[in-house]
Amino acid sequence: MRLAALTQPHSLRQRIVFALFRAFLGQIPGPVLALSYRRDVCGKYLARCYQRGLRGAQEWSAGEVELFAAFVSSLNRCRF
Repeated sequence: MRLAALTQPHSLRQRIVFALFRAFLGQIPGPVLALSYRRDVCGKYLARCYQRGLRGAQEWSAGEVELFAAFVSSLNRCRF
């Protein structure tokens, strides 16, 4: 169950982005909803933390990390 506040776009830009996701994917992925809610307060900082964690100094390239994330998501039956 998702909060209604997450699924309702608040700005014109967000309405357009949500419409594109629905048109191409049929739904809006959960991480997109979470990062787009109150972006000025939380979303942009959370996204920055995720990027720093995924792209920080490590043994694997960014592509390998993305592949690992996609594999784990498929094991968890996520659709994104």
